[in-house]
Amino acid sequence: MDRRRYTMLDAISEVLSEKRSPKRLPTGVERVERISSDIIRIQFADDVDYGILRAEAVREGYRVESGMFTPRITYHGTIIARVGGESDPAKQRSIFIYLIPPDKSEMNTYRRVVAVRHGVIDPITGRLNFQKFLEYNLKIIRLLERYRKARYENLPEKVEFH
Repeated sequence: MDRRRYTMLDAISEVLSEKRSPKRLPTGVERVERISSDIIRIQFADDVDYGILRAEAVREGYRVESGMFTPRITYHGTIIARVGGESDPAKQRSIFIYLIPPDKSEMNTYRRVVAVRHGVIDPITGRLNFQKFLEYNLKIIRLLERYRKARYENLPEKVEFH
């Protein structure tokens, strides 16, 4: 039996490669689904803890913006993730992440601009820089994994009194 823990990378990779919800889910995650070529929705067991999410986002070098809307995590002006709002499925139990698809034909105009801005696509040749593509997307997934672990795995042990 595989004793390795199932991670957000495992679940998201399965969704992207098989284009359906994964059979296994990491601890604390109820659902992972592909909304479009660049949007993945992760539904957690509980409402997103904004404090933990903010701390992990800042630790990864992102900026967190909020106001009259649920928190959005940005990277040099680009929204890379957002917490679900009232009109979204599962409301504040979801985080939507915005990845760069590996196939340029799956990118809308905005996502192409983002890819060029972050060096994933060379603006002159139009070629994909695979290393920057991986770095950009894996950093977003790592943020979710750190959030998930902090929220659901690094819990203090319960003390029982008899």
